[in-house]
Formats: sequence, C-alpha cells, structure tokens
Amino acid sequence: MSFINELKRRNVIKVAAAYMIVGWLILQVGEVLSPALRLPEWVNSTLAFFIILGFPLALIFAWAFEMTPEGLKKEKDVDRTQSITQVTGQKLNYTIIGLLVLALGYFAADKFVLQPERMSQSAALETEPGDEVHSIAVLPLADMSAEGDNEYFADGLSEELLNILSKIKDLRVAGRTSSFAFKGQNEDLRVIGEKLDVKTILEGSVRKDDARNRVRITLQLINAADGYHLWSETYDRDLDDIFAIQEEIAGQVAKALQVTLLGEDETIVAQVATTDYSAYDLYLRGLQKLNEYSYASLEQAAEDFQQALSLDPGYTPAQIGLISSWVSLQGTGAVTREEAEARVKPLLNLLMDQHPEDSDVHTLMAWVHRGEQNWEAVENAYRTALDIDPRNVEALNEFGSFLRDRERMDEGIRYTNRAASLDPFNVQVQWDLAWYYMWTGDLESSLLAAERIREIEPNNPMGYYGPSQAYQLAGDLAKAVPWETQAHEIDPDDYELTAELAGMWLNLGDLDMAEHWLKQTETTGGSNQPRPIAYKIDLLQFKEQDALASQLAAANLQLPNRFFSRDRIRNAYVRQALESGDSESAIAAYRVDNPDWFEDPIRIDLDRVSWSVNELIEMAAILKAGNLASEEADRFIEAAQTIIDKAHPALVPWLATLHLAGLETTQGNRSEGLRLLRRAFVDENMRFMWRFYLQQWFVLAPLHDEPEYRELIAMLETEMEQQRERAHALLEVGP
Repeated sequence: MSFINELKRRNVIKVAAAYMIVGWLILQVGEVLSPALRLPEWVNSTLAFFIILGFPLALIFAWAFEMTPEGLKKEKDVDRTQSITQVTGQKLNYTIIGLLVLALGYFAADKFVLQPERMSQSAALETEPGDEVHSIAVLPLADMSAEGDNEYFADGLSEELLNILSKIKDLRVAGRTSSFAFKGQNEDLRVIGEKLDVKTILEGSVRKDDARNRVRITLQLINAADGYHLWSETYDRDLDDIFAIQEEIAGQVAKALQVTLLGEDETIVAQVATTDYSAYDLYLRGLQKLNEYSYASLEQAAEDFQQALSLDPGYTPAQIGLISSWVSLQGTGAVTREEAEARVKPLLNLLMDQHPEDSDVHTLMAWVHRGEQNWEAVENAYRTALDIDPRNVEALNEFGSFLRDRERMDEGIRYTNRAASLDPFNVQVQWDLAWYYMWTGDLESSLLAAERIREIEPNNPMGYYGPSQAYQLAGDLAKAVPWETQAHEIDPDDYELTAELAGMWLNLGDLDMAEHWLKQTETTGGSNQPRPIAYKIDLLQFKEQDALASQLAAANLQLPNRFFSRDRIRNAYVRQALESGDSESAIAAYRVDNPDWFEDPIRIDLDRVSWSVNELIEMAAILKAGNLASEEADRFIEAAQTIIDKAHPALVPWLATLHLAGLETTQGNRSEGLRLLRRAFVDENMRFMWRFYLQQWFVLAPLHDEPEYRELIAMLETEMEQQRERAHALLEVGP
C-alpha cells in the first residue's frame, strides 16, 4: 500500500482538513473578540503560534492512533480486519462538511455585515489626507476696508466659507487652525500647499463699506503645485446678500475643482444659516474673540453671541458659539463646571431637538455627558458626531482624548493622529499628542510635540508647559522648572501656572520660592482657587502646621476638583480627622463625589481609570484603621485591585506600583508596601508629587516610622538638594 493511500486509510488527511478549518475559525473569532475585550495585540499572535504548533502534533496523533469501539488504541495494536477507520472517516466527512458550512456562514457574515460596519466606523481614521482627489485650503481673506477695522469680518467670512466647503463629501478641506496659521505671512502658495497637503488654495480679500451697505469680495483659486490661477471672481453686492454670496462661492469653487455636487451636497450648501445682518456681524465679532481663547476674549465672545441672539434668538451659529464660549471659559477655570452647565444645557437641549444632524451639537453634548460621568453617552455622542462629519477635527481630537482618559490608549491615539493629519497646525491637537506621550513614558516624542506647538505659536504657553510636565513625569524636576517659568512669563495672568510653580519648588524643597509663587496668585486673583489652595495646604503640612492645613481644607472641601486639587485638600482634612480619632468625618468627606458608596448595598464603579483609584484605597484605609478585619474595606480593596489590573501597560509604571504599595500598606503588609515604594521611587524614578505621597498621603502613614521609609525620604531629600541647585542654575540660562 502506498504512503498516500495509508494516509487516507488512517484519516490523516481528513484530520488535517478538519484541524485547519477549526484553527481558521478560532483565529477569526479571536480577531473579533480581542478589540471588544481590549486584549493586547500579542494575544492573537500567541493563539496563532499554538495553533500552528499543534498542527504537526495532530497529524502525528492521527497517524499513530486509531479510534476503536473499545476506545483509543495505538494503530499498530489494531487488527486490520477489526479496523473501523472507514466508519470514522465517514464521520469526519460529516464533521468537515459542517465546519465548512460554519466557515462559509462566518465568511458571508463578515463580508456583508461585519466588514461594512467596521469600514463605516473607521473610514475617517483610515483615509489619509493625500488620498482624496480634491483638496483645498481656505486662507484668511485680507481686510481691504478703508479703515482697516474689519478684520473680524474677513476672518469670519473665511471661516464660514471653510465650513460650507467642508460639508461637500468629495472635497477635503484643511482645518481652520492650519489655514489661519498662514495669516499675514507672505509665503509661497506652493509651500503652503505642501505644508497643508492640499492641491488647491482659495485666497482673496474683503472690502466692507458700512456707510454704503456694500461688500466686495475678490477670490482666486490657485493650483498649489504650480501657483497658477484655476478660477477667480469678484462679488460686489449689498451686505444683506452675504449669505447668498457664500452659497454661490461654494458652488463655483466646486465647479472649478470639477467636484460633482450630489443632491445631498447641494442641500447642505443651500442650508447656509441666515439671519439679520446686524446679528451676523455680532456673530462674526464673537467668533473672532472665541478663537483668541483668553479669559477676557472668551467673556467678550459670550457677550457678542448673546447680543446676536437678542436680535435673532433662533440663529444657530450664534447659539453654538455661545455654548462654545461657556465650555471654553470652564476649560480655562474662569467659571465652574456647574455654572457653565447651567448656562449650556437648556440651549444645547434645544439645539439637539432642532438640529440632530449637526456634528458640532453632538460634540458639545459629549462635553455635558462627561460632566455627568455618563461614559456610554459620551462615546455615543462622539460617534454620532463623527458619523455625521468624519472630518470634524474637534470631535476626532476630543474623542481621542476621552478614549485615552479611559485608558483605551491605542484606540484614542488613532483618533488624535487623524485629527493631526487633517489639521496639522492645530495647537490643541499637538498638546494632546504631547500629553499622551508624556503619560506613556515617551519623553522624546512628547518634547517633539511641544516643540511643534512652539513652531506654530511661539507665544503659546502650552509649548513650554508641555516640557515642564513631561520632565516632571520623567523624574527630572530641575529641567521642568525653567520651562514652567517661561510658560508663566508668557501668560503671567494664569494663576494655575503660578500655583504650579509653587508646587514644583515645594517638591524641590525650596520653601522661600514656593511661598513667593503662592503670593503671586494673590495678584492674579487666583488665591481662592482650587490649585493655589491645594498647594498652600501642602506647604502648611510641609511646615508641620497640620491644624492650620486641616482648617483651610475643611473650609474648601466643596471646591471643584481642578487637576486633582480637591483630592489633596480632602487628604489634609481626612488626615487630621483620623489623627483625632474622628473616622466618621473622614468617611463623610467622600460622600459628595461618591454617593453610591453610601447606599445600601454599596455600589462601586469598576469603570474607573487607574489614576482615579486613590479614593478607593483611601476609603479602604479609613475603614481598616478602625477595623483591620473589615469586610467593607475588603470590597474597596478588591475594586481597587481590579482597576489596577486593568490599567493599560503603556501608562507610566510607577502609577500602578504606588497604588499597589498603598493597598499593601492598608492591609497591614508593611514590608511589601515598603518594597513596592522602593520600586516606584528608585527603580521607576517616580518624582511627580513625591513629597505629597510620601509625607502627606494618610494611606502611607503607618510606614512613617519604618527605618526603610525614613531612608527613602532621606535619599530623595539629598537628590532634591542636587536638583534644586540645578534648577537655579538652569534658570540663569533658560529652557
């Protein structure tokens, strides 16, 4: 009998076929489930490795063994006259047919159901900017008015045209920030086209004459490859015709680019929001102030939008502008989230009812849901916004930031990178890239993103604040100081930068400098704000004035939690309460932020992220302090451990190690707590807020008298003395 015939007789070939089909199905299921379960990429690779490794083993097994009525036997021990390989082979045939039907069913479902869905969800992320046939940048129109005082009008009209053109499906439009980066620059249009990765550029001028109620708009469409004109036109009309002009321009640009406007595009272009000219003028003034993004300008923007709405309450662009102003004011710390939400929610709910197809409205609604900590609603809002407009840079960037905050790092950075490719001169996008890299330990990439900010806007403090934060997270406080100082020099009115400088010098052990910067917050009106108060409490505790620190903390427990400021304020209050034996007051301090913990039964949110796990550890520590065998405390410990275990591996390693040290200390495992602390501060180079955690965090108080603990602090104090000297020296030469 030939070898091939023997393989057939022993069903080796059929086993091989069945194995390959089963292996393929397993890999397909793994590919689908891995993203859903947020498994790392190596899981599928490992699965494939073991499937491939098992293939020859399955063949050897099929060759060497045979299934008989008495069970599995070695093939050599089976009498050929008693062999049932033919019956087994028939069963294998049925099995293979069943597996093939299953595989074909999966293939059809993947091709016609799953794949189109995946493509629709990720189209915005996978399309590179240069792939589109038609692309354009709208440069800011020059103000040619007689008095030169209509820049706001020229800028606003440019932005309005950009927004209209961006709605055309087959036309890629460079982001507003990137186009406006070239405002007032006499740079070769071919160079601009290359930098923005567009094939055409729309430029021109506006001459507005209020006395005659006339406007003249001159436009040229330029081929970015050679600088030649493709189309030009002059519009000399009444100001009241401004909306019709915008629609006409969009249609003529599309025609010049040979972009076919489909029915949907024609409808969108025709939907230019119209209003009374006076309201439109106020809207454009507000738009200019909104884009300036300073405390004063944002307040003025809100006022301009409000005045526009007093003339036309239903003017949608002004409604969105007003909401954006309040959201931005909250982002700067000028108003509380509660105050901003009170202003925003009624108007935003109205817009949701009237304009459910508006991408910007859903993006703003995501901000509201973030304040409510309704994470599912946040994600749905962003996804809806991007379904409506896959090129909405703000939605892409904010969604990326949200996903990274939820520790879905790989998914989040894809959205941020897409936003960066669409709007490469957008400072906020570059800042978010810098933030991502600093928290994932990639110091070089973070510094490059901050450098990019300085290239785009040399006087933007974020380009200097970025390296400061990156160096702090990397453990080099001395290098962080001159960068933070430079950021403060650019924006001396930002009391949060001033407070941050106080905190940095406090970490370095220079109390005089810390007090100097805390006093500076008084001159900028920020001394009663969360971050300055938190650092003032840190300073009082550093001076061992714990009673004063506790009193200040008790008076400010209700402050907003800006950059975890209230967490530190509460820590001082709880620390003093525990030392005086008042565990009830210590526990009650967590009620405002975590009402579910005080229900019966207790509910603990396991959807937290690893950097918010402190509160769980702190509650466990309070409960354990009163009763080491507390089962209630064990629930908090278990929840904290679960969240730590889910932490993304890209996050700075010392964060998880610090939390584990807190958990071990809380459970009375002092030696293990000390070992983990040494790993965080020695092996993983943790220096960020080190003084707070080692000297003030009440969770670690049981370790304070341990010799190893005192040695660790002594080591860090010695290093801080060296870093302090370096910081003063670096200030002489700058960053």
